[in-house]
Amino acid sequence: MAIAFIYLAASVQNGALAAEDTGNSPNSSISETVSGDYKNFYASDRLVRMGIAFGAGAIMANTNIDMSIRDWYQDKVRSDRTNSWSSAEESTAAFRAKLFGEGKYMVPVALLAASVNYLDTDTAVGNWGANASRAYIVGLPAMWAMQFATGAARPSHNAPSGSAWRPFNNDGYAHGVSGHSFVGAVPFLTIAYMNPDNGWVKYPAYLASMAAGWSRVNDDVHFPSQVILGWYMAWEAVDSVSDHNEKRKGVKIAPMAVYDGFGLMANANW
Repeated sequence: MAIAFIYLAASVQNGALAAEDTGNSPNSSISETVSGDYKNFYASDRLVRMGIAFGAGAIMANTNIDMSIRDWYQDKVRSDRTNSWSSAEESTAAFRAKLFGEGKYMVPVALLAASVNYLDTDTAVGNWGANASRAYIVGLPAMWAMQFATGAARPSHNAPSGSAWRPFNNDGYAHGVSGHSFVGAVPFLTIAYMNPDNGWVKYPAYLASMAAGWSRVNDDVHFPSQVILGWYMAWEAVDSVSDHNEKRKGVKIAPMAVYDGFGLMANANW
């Protein structure tokens, strides 16, 4: 179900946008593309934004905010209905929001979709797969590093520290950033970025990007700050890929043959 939804959503992408997405051309060097993505991701303005976001996350995690939201949700919101759309064991529904955040499924799906561009260049699905794969490549190492750096426990651990960060601790607690939230957000944020002028696709995609993270709060396996930070890191990863694609647009010069000799052809994108 998850694969079919993403495939259909990516397929409605505006054709002109797909054609202009020069960052996904098979002729581009993969190493150069990824290197550019990393430079974009670790740009100073982005690092400042991430610092502010993690500062806000630290306030939530190291005060009673996280626990208060968690207790309110578990007592007042969680129900058999929410369980049926999440991943709780008592759920019998075919749909599981948690599945969108399973890296063992979503990362291979993105890579497989990216390979379509090697058969038919500039396809909507192929460009989606390439952009999502690049977001995973640039964002996953940073997300793993921040999980270890924050050193927070899950609600189910019943740790005395609660959601408080214990930087670089060795107690097996490395959950300050939700991996499911990150993985589940990337595919849908990518769709949203690829459809900036199509509100019928963009806004549902933004909403769907939160599904995996929500399931982790509902199932009481992550605190709210951990889910928010996972989603936020996915957003920065997707945004860095999109920014890099925009920077790669510009004037291209190529040789061309004319009836009485040779010349140069300029192609500008903006």
